[in-house]
Amino acid sequence: MQSASGKALAKNSDLYWARVDASTSCFEDESACSNPIEILDVPIQQPHFTAQDHQQAEAPRRLSALSALRGHLGDPTKWAWKYRLISICQRNSWSKLHISKQMLRRVVEHHRVDPAFLEVPLSFFDRSTDEELSYTVPWTLQEDVDSFEVFYTFRHAEYKGHPNEPYVIRQTGVYQKYNMKEKSSLWILINPVPESAAHRRIVDAFLHHQEEMDQNPLWLHYVIQASYFPRWREYLAIYEKALLPLADTTAAAFIAEPLRVNHGTLSRLRSLESRFMPTSAILQSFSDILSELGALAERLTLRDLMEENGNRLFVTAISNYRKQALNFIRTAQFLQQRSNTTAILVSDTVAFKNQEVSQEQNRNMLLLTRSAVFLTVLTLFYLPWTFMSGLFGMNFFMMDQDTYRFVTSPKLWIYFVSAVTLTLCTMILYYVVAGFPQLNTGRPRLAGNKADMGNNGLKRGLTDLEKSVQDGKKWS
Repeated sequence: MQSASGKALAKNSDLYWARVDASTSCFEDESACSNPIEILDVPIQQPHFTAQDHQQAEAPRRLSALSALRGHLGDPTKWAWKYRLISICQRNSWSKLHISKQMLRRVVEHHRVDPAFLEVPLSFFDRSTDEELSYTVPWTLQEDVDSFEVFYTFRHAEYKGHPNEPYVIRQTGVYQKYNMKEKSSLWILINPVPESAAHRRIVDAFLHHQEEMDQNPLWLHYVIQASYFPRWREYLAIYEKALLPLADTTAAAFIAEPLRVNHGTLSRLRSLESRFMPTSAILQSFSDILSELGALAERLTLRDLMEENGNRLFVTAISNYRKQALNFIRTAQFLQQRSNTTAILVSDTVAFKNQEVSQEQNRNMLLLTRSAVFLTVLTLFYLPWTFMSGLFGMNFFMMDQDTYRFVTSPKLWIYFVSAVTLTLCTMILYYVVAGFPQLNTGRPRLAGNKADMGNNGLKRGLTDLEKSVQDGKKWS
């Protein structure tokens, strides 16, 4: 059997703590923890209790300081518990966990939690975009002679009420350490918001459903997952409802008629596609968790740690959830493919429409060019005759009746000066009306100094997925 130091060396436990210590975005300072951790204990059943009686759970303790946590965990009267819940939360799903590094270390070391569990709290961090949207900590099982540890994270859809984005994808972290000799369980629940649905339901289970917890050590996993899983159908349905009008409008578009789709339609379609894209990976990970949970239930039944009837009901419920998850995966893949196909159709339709407009403009330009050529030929034919008739019609030249010679008027210069002046005025007017605007549109307009351009002109706009930090954290 491996020693404790050998196990720590094999698992590289120091690396997990080094990552925790180096993290600057996962954990709040003790002074900033406005949402304290909650500890709820169910004491060990007293000898005079019958099998039908259950010990009353203690009132939850809310601890926001390391000293208070040490005092609670070090209190000898708090050592004899059968079930213990430690609930940690974020202010919102885009913020840090409201627990300090020292408090987390105290919780882990006091309960001898496997350091690999630290991968779970490290998945909850301060952010301003949808980072690691599809990543989850996979189902991890650590077994010992007398106990086993299970931890994982799963992502779920929750209604947030934002006008443009009614649903948000959040994650929850779960840890269980079950002592098979004492039949006691330690639960650590990491929530994306204070007073989350899973937190409220698991507290209710601690207070009123200890019989189910005694019969099935894994029952609370189902309670936690049932808090969120049915929301996936509403999540897919509401975005499908937004997709269908765009798809129908695109399918009914005709090139010869004014289009009702444009680049804004394409942007909305790509935004909807981004909602469906991570769903398959998230639900596949959740399906894997359900499979492992059912397999663990079978193993506990073989060890007589679960009743056979209770195991059958539990495995059936887990199997039904897994089937629903696979169905949601197929639906998400279909909707993603449909949104992508519709986006391609919109892009092609707009491109074909632009091509048709270009062809029409080319035909018009061809007609104008032919007209201009015809007028130019006529001008070249009549211009010399018109010029000569005008020149001789102004009496600048006359025939001397005595000598029969042409006599030129000394005022001939007036004609050339007037003609040159009028020509210059006409050319200047042309460039003012036609030439200068074209020159202006061909050059980038420089407004302000270089610093202004660096701050404003080159600023990257936010997409639907990358909202401002304030708005994103408000609704996350």
